[in-house]
Amino acid sequence: MKISQLSRLIRPLLLLCAATEVAFFILAWTNTLLYLGPWSMHVAAKGLLIEQMHTMPTMERSVGILLGLPALLCMLYGLWKLDRLLAGIQQKNLFSLQNIARLRTFSGAIALSTLLSIAEVPARTAVMRLLPGLQDGGFTVSVSSEELILLLVCIAFYLVTGMMHEGRRLAEENEGFI
Repeated sequence: MKISQLSRLIRPLLLLCAATEVAFFILAWTNTLLYLGPWSMHVAAKGLLIEQMHTMPTMERSVGILLGLPALLCMLYGLWKLDRLLAGIQQKNLFSLQNIARLRTFSGAIALSTLLSIAEVPARTAVMRLLPGLQDGGFTVSVSSEELILLLVCIAFYLVTGMMHEGRRLAEENEGFI
């Protein structure tokens, strides 16, 4: 399968991924039960139990939304840049400066989104302790191996884009000598 065909296949999956992330964020913070035929699904925000989500006051929920939005928005920005990269690949612009920048921006945005997601739970706990009348939960920091691997992959992509940029610069420089 050609790379342009593969990018054409991936783009709708990327849109589905972004829509799913937004839907999960909305379902978690609105405490909405989702019915799928005979099954029901309840989505809870990271670091919270379903029972905690049921009893969460509006003020706490608002704080959670505000602290969770930056990670979601960074991820959506990164996915948008990846979509633009795939569109560029479909137009046969594989190693253009624009596509190299898009890949670099994608990897940076996803890394930042992951870091913000990791920081979200302790930040939420800290804010809840500062605001009067809100629950005083325990302070926890949770990092999964998947998050660490994602950060490592994003850093590797960031380095690869630097190599791509340098390779393109050298190719253009060598082109001038011929």
